[in-house]
Amino acid sequence: MAYWHWHSLHYGQETYWKGVLSHDLESNRAYEEVTRIAHELKRTGPKLVNLKKENKVAILYSSDSYHGIEFMPFSDSVNYRTVLNQFYRTLYNLNVGVDFVFPESPNLTDYKVVVVPPLYVASDPLLEKLSRYVQDGGHLVLSFKSGFCNEYSTVRWVRMPGPLAAACGFTYQEFSNLKKELALKGDPFQAGEQNRVSSWAEFLLPSTAKPLAYYDHPFFGKYPAITRNQFGEGTLTYEGTVLSDGLQSKVLLEVLRDTGLAGPDQQLASPLKVKHGIGNSGKRIHFYLNYSGQSQAFGYPYPEATDLLSGKVFGKGQSCALQEWDLAILEER
Repeated sequence: MAYWHWHSLHYGQETYWKGVLSHDLESNRAYEEVTRIAHELKRTGPKLVNLKKENKVAILYSSDSYHGIEFMPFSDSVNYRTVLNQFYRTLYNLNVGVDFVFPESPNLTDYKVVVVPPLYVASDPLLEKLSRYVQDGGHLVLSFKSGFCNEYSTVRWVRMPGPLAAACGFTYQEFSNLKKELALKGDPFQAGEQNRVSSWAEFLLPSTAKPLAYYDHPFFGKYPAITRNQFGEGTLTYEGTVLSDGLQSKVLLEVLRDTGLAGPDQQLASPLKVKHGIGNSGKRIHFYLNYSGQSQAFGYPYPEATDLLSGKVFGKGQSCALQEWDLAILEER
């Protein structure tokens, strides 16, 4: 948390970059809010200091893939970061906490699910590490164009997706841009109006992978758009195209359910959000936030807890009301 000036400046270029106090230097709404927050932090701080997170989902970020696709774009509207942002936004909306990991991260086994935007540029050892992660029981969600180039952004001299072929359970030789959006046959994820893909399509040839969805198209429809492969103890879900936001939400939620990571948090209606951590005392803490100008209520689904702000005790299943733009910090007892 940070505030700009203590008080608004009376001259110069930033005269109207408002501070906590206005130009009159008198108490005001902002000052009273800062005062309230300061007292709340003083009261709850010992409980929240050294808060720890234990996220079970990670997003793999590849700077090399970002630059590789920037130099060899395939769409005017879709790129590495739009897919990355969609993944993160979808997980955020599903109330799923995520970490970011990187190609050099030594160990992925702390995570049950790893989500990978287009891994266009990647070394053989990195792709082998991802394959081992799946084989050892991890669940990978992998985007189109992954495995296409080596670490020098040179296209591999093999069928795609190169070293990932066994873990993916398919190969492919052909791909195409999409001039306009396509639907998926039969709306397999029950996405309704969001049952559509766009921009890019790979013509996947499954060997062991199970097709989850096909393009609704007279030619492209011979090829699956989304697949899932059981590889060793884990699974690899592959998206060979660009999914709409609603469709992406359905696909990721299915993966979360299959891996035991979906629960009451995913049933929490917007605009309510929830975050979790382990406090200084080793107890679990749940942060419920109301991002709206209207009061909201929810059923508290975890073991009995005390609201560190109000002192109220909430039992499992008890209704909890939040005023507009308010929050509750519930520490399990």
